[in-house]
Amino acid sequence: MVRLIAVVSALGLTGALLSGCLLPRGGSGPTYVAMGDSYTAAPYIGRLDKRDTCFRSRNNYPHLVADEADLDLTDASCAAATTEAVEGEQRTPQGKVRPPQLDAVDRDTDVVTLGIGANDFNLIGRIIIDCVKVARTVPAGQPCTDLDARAGDDAVDSRLVEMEQRLVAVIEAVRAKAPDAQVLVIGYPQIFPESGGCSDLPIPAADVTFARRLNVGANKALEAAATETGVDFVDVFAETEGHDICGDDPWIAGAIAHEKGQPYHPYAEEQELVARLVTEALD
Repeated sequence: MVRLIAVVSALGLTGALLSGCLLPRGGSGPTYVAMGDSYTAAPYIGRLDKRDTCFRSRNNYPHLVADEADLDLTDASCAAATTEAVEGEQRTPQGKVRPPQLDAVDRDTDVVTLGIGANDFNLIGRIIIDCVKVARTVPAGQPCTDLDARAGDDAVDSRLVEMEQRLVAVIEAVRAKAPDAQVLVIGYPQIFPESGGCSDLPIPAADVTFARRLNVGANKALEAAATETGVDFVDVFAETEGHDICGDDPWIAGAIAHEKGQPYHPYAEEQELVARLVTEALD
């Protein structure tokens, strides 16, 4: 989900190239296209798909769903993706240009999952990159909250409204291209605690509430967009209570991944939970 420039490395292609990067897993079941950002790609929780530089793990929730429901999967998810990457080209964390994720969808697609939006306007990056940097020099008070209060039209609340509008347009584009598909919008998990903070979330304690507000707001935008367009919403947030970065049993890595995973991204347990929720929601 986050721009991985700071945490992964030193940190229109043709249709033929697309098919070379996004090969279906094979099989004769219904066709399934997974679209989204790194909370779908789930970097480093398992063996990476090395056909491009999107940092998809081969045991992320799309692969688990496909195996459980016997679906023919094309995983178009990509780290750092914004909603603009659905209909337009995007750049991967290593700077490679990729075609629109929507290119993987056609009229014969049976299932589409879409989990995206938090990279728009650098929303999540404002916390896990910008706010972390600010905390190194201003460890007390609420510097990130104060900066947002002075941001005007670029403030988080304003940008979340625009995120919702973008999501509506994206979902409508998916439905236009695959009118018979079941479309499921996937929410984000509980990434940040309600208050308090911890060493794995190195931002000022007073700014944790601001981080949580962004987390909650992104999910509200996803759910509202799904409702407006008449598609299904998979509520991951409600099902991950107690498993945020600072929880006793975190399913999201903090500044340091303590098991297989990428900082500020899901562990395998979170992906298994999402896979179960999606499978249960399938028609």
